[in-house]
Amino acid sequence: MPTQPLLHYKSLDDIRARKQALKEDLDRDSLSMKTQWDSLFHKPKSQAPSKRLSAFMTTGASVFDGILLILKLYNRYGGGRKSSHSRKKGFFARLLSW
Repeated sequence: MPTQPLLHYKSLDDIRARKQALKEDLDRDSLSMKTQWDSLFHKPKSQAPSKRLSAFMTTGASVFDGILLILKLYNRYGGGRKSSHSRKKGFFARLLSW
């Protein structure tokens, strides 16, 4: 943070002018930060139907992939069953043991 030399004020008008200048600087910096934040985190709305459809398909595929991953992990790591229970035998294993 740059340091400025101490300013000597001779009247209240000097203080008010300095206060107004600082307020204008803060407002300008605030607007600049808001603009940069919005451009960084908010995607512009696309008006083309093909782009909207493409975005919808991409989002849908990501959600579907996430659901499949959750189901795979749930089934692989017990699916909420206690560890003392053995895994269910498959159809052919039950048929052969019968």
